[in-house]
Amino acid sequence: MILVKHHNEGNLEPFFYYALEAYVLNELLKGDETYFFTWRIKGIISGKNQVIENEINFPYVKENHIRFFRRPTGGGSVYSDENNTMFTIITKRSKENFSFKTYLGQVVDALRKLGVLAEFSGRNDILVEGKKISGNAFLQNRNGMLMHGTMMYDLDIETMVRALNPPDEKLISKGIQSVRSRVANLKSYLNGMSHDEFIEYLEKELCDTVYEISPEEVEMLKERAKIYQTDKFLYQEQPPFTQVLKKRFSWGGFEMRLDVKDGIIENTKFIGDFFDLKDDLEMLQEAFKGVSYDYKSLVEVLDKVDISAYILNASNDDLKELLKDAFLNV
Repeated sequence: MILVKHHNEGNLEPFFYYALEAYVLNELLKGDETYFFTWRIKGIISGKNQVIENEINFPYVKENHIRFFRRPTGGGSVYSDENNTMFTIITKRSKENFSFKTYLGQVVDALRKLGVLAEFSGRNDILVEGKKISGNAFLQNRNGMLMHGTMMYDLDIETMVRALNPPDEKLISKGIQSVRSRVANLKSYLNGMSHDEFIEYLEKELCDTVYEISPEEVEMLKERAKIYQTDKFLYQEQPPFTQVLKKRFSWGGFEMRLDVKDGIIENTKFIGDFFDLKDDLEMLQEAFKGVSYDYKSLVEVLDKVDISAYILNASNDDLKELLKDAFLNV
């Protein structure tokens, strides 16, 4: 493999690395080459096909200022911190059906040389003593194949569980215990080898040549990385879903259902045991249709209507507080 030296160490955001992956896959890759590089981030990364409202414990994530990112590949949501390393492998398209094992097998072999009894398992995991230490995602286009994954060295597992699970303390408590029985950190298996030493070993073991990103390429990649930082990419480019927001106020229980597709609200329904002051709430509900699904746009709708004219004792501020719970980027 060819080790890519990207000169972006210490940056715990994934945007540059996504741009680097696309650059290698679509512009550098040729022949039988296979590229490899490692990176670290801090935060949650969700797959491109995931509805983040189903994946993330919003209250916990906001309270603890945990960043959210979306990646351009499929797979599930993961939490990462400085003590977890991400790695990327990019190579030509396979003439046969793709298998993670072809490439993860090399990582397994490298771990076994350190005395770590690693094994490939299932669709895309690496296990040690039956516990997961690496999960991986995949993307393929006409130019080649891209695979990136995690390598848990000393990840904060409790934070991972709390950040990615529903905010039910009983479920979380049981979840941490359950997850600990299914995942493991490599640190305890490496006989004192530091995180940096381990990654340096992995790079040397897997790679025999180096491609060094030039200063000009670095600047170009930083510019290209901006697309992955937009609200559109992070929050709106996800599958159709129905967001259900509910809260009990002094004036009654209120539930707001929003059908969202391509980042736009297609239908809205308000239900609850509140007292409405109109024959129906159709006009109020219609005000939200066709609006971009983001906090700012929804607040702009509320600023144009008087909720107290529709629901007894309700206020616009009440609904603004409800909406805050629905978004990470408030």
